[in-house]
Amino acid sequence: MYLLFFLLAVGIQVYSQALEGELIPVTTNSKLALSYYMQGIKFLDDVKVKDALENFKKALNQDKEFFMTNYQLALFFLMNRDGDSFKEYATAAVNCNAKLSAAEELLKNALVRLKQGRNDLTDLGKKLVEMYPADPVSYNNLVSYQSLAGDSTGVIETLNKAIKIAARPATFYNQLGYAYLTLKQNDKAEDAFNKYIELDPKNPNVYDSKGDFYMYLKKYKKAYESYMQAYSMDPSFSHEKAVMAKQLYERTEGKKLEIISM
Repeated sequence: MYLLFFLLAVGIQVYSQALEGELIPVTTNSKLALSYYMQGIKFLDDVKVKDALENFKKALNQDKEFFMTNYQLALFFLMNRDGDSFKEYATAAVNCNAKLSAAEELLKNALVRLKQGRNDLTDLGKKLVEMYPADPVSYNNLVSYQSLAGDSTGVIETLNKAIKIAARPATFYNQLGYAYLTLKQNDKAEDAFNKYIELDPKNPNVYDSKGDFYMYLKKYKKAYESYMQAYSMDPSFSHEKAVMAKQLYERTEGKKLEIISM
């Protein structure tokens, strides 16, 4: 995802993804840990959650003091409402003894606030974007913080800015589609999901997301077809959603929905 570089600091090798100061440094004492971390980020972008979590945990096996990995896991479990796992990884990140960059210290401050039960993190996210305006990761963090604060309008503004600077903006269009749905701006949501499909047609998640869009509109047949397209590409995607869409269609329409053969 990013070019990888390394530098020497405090007598040990510290590997970083930073490119001439444009990207947030990711500091670790293990090149292998960094490789696992970057693979995990790519899987997370593609919504391959199981693969992402496996790679993040492999990274921690190589470097238990790897702040950014603990941070990513803490934020993931927070967003997925797993409080115990959030506390585990947030505590590990906050107690990290590694020498961190200014950006990493800012993210640590965000975790401290979250552990205190606070969700007023937008100021930290905006500061991160000011520090690294060319790094999509900055915008992703700000979006997360705005989401926690329930600021859908702010999320949309941030995502539109991120799209302009990202070399690979597909995942931002996915997030944008859902953000527009929260504001009931259905036409804009559909445009965003269609752009997501256009930019990443080989990713099954694009069709899963379009299925969610159709479910929101109660167009259950179209939802079923989208979910099945995702499932046909990767059996780990969308099967339960397809079953639900089929059941809802048959319940509301009073007739059987022809099953799409795989």
